[in-house]
Amino acid sequence: MNNFEKFRDDNSSTISMARYYSEDKKLTLIYRNGGVYEYEDVPLFYWRGLMNAESKGRFINANIKRLFKFNKK
Repeated sequence: MNNFEKFRDDNSSTISMARYYSEDKKLTLIYRNGGVYEYEDVPLFYWRGLMNAESKGRFINANIKRLFKFNKK
């Protein structure tokens, strides 16, 4: 069974929802502009960092987009 954690942020100007699948290490980001991206092989450390980041958009740009392969859904 693949456990996942879900995060919804009504205050973020960048993302509306994020899901992290711990077994597969997949991070799904649903952006406010309607884009849905699934990032592969994301360690739990980055999920925790995203959850604790004051600015979700800055964290994603600095730590997720440049480091992990993704699929646009």
